Amino acid sequence: MIKNERQYKITKAKLEDLETALTAIDRHDPLLHPRQILGRVNSLERTIRDLRTEIDEYDRLKNGEVAEIEVKSLAELPIALIKARIAKGLTQKQLAERIGIQEQQVQRYEAADYDTISFDRLITIAQILGIDFERSASLALH
Repeated sequence: MIKNERQYKITKAKLEDLETALTAIDRHDPLLHPRQILGRVNSLERTIRDLRTEIDEYDRLKNGEVAEIEVKSLAELPIALIKARIAKGLTQKQLAERIGIQEQQVQRYEAADYDTISFDRLITIAQILGIDFERSASLALH
C-alpha cells in the first residue's frame, strides 16, 4: 500500500521502469527458452498490474472518491487508519500535529502498520480521523 506522496512518486517511477522493461523484452531471443521469456513477461505483467492497483487506490483516496472504508476485523484497522488519513487529505505531518507528536513517529507507526502503537493512541488517531465504528463485536463462546 502506498502511504504517502514520496512512496507514490517512487511507485510511479518504478511502474514506468517496468513498463519500459516489458516493451524491451526480446520475445524471440534465441538464447532463451520460450518458457523463460514467458516467465519474465508474466512476472513483469503481474508486478505492473499490482503497482497500477496500488497507484489507482492511492489516487481514489486522494481524490475523495472513497466514501467508506470497510474494516472486517481489528487486524484491518491499521490499514484503514492510513487510508482514512489519505482520504481526509492529511499528510503524515498534519496528522502528527493534530496528535501532538513528531512527523517521524507517524511515519514509524505507518511503516509498521501501527503494530507498535498503544490502544489509547490508536483510538485517539481514529477519533481525529473521524472514524465511526458502527458494528458490534461478536464473541464465539463455543
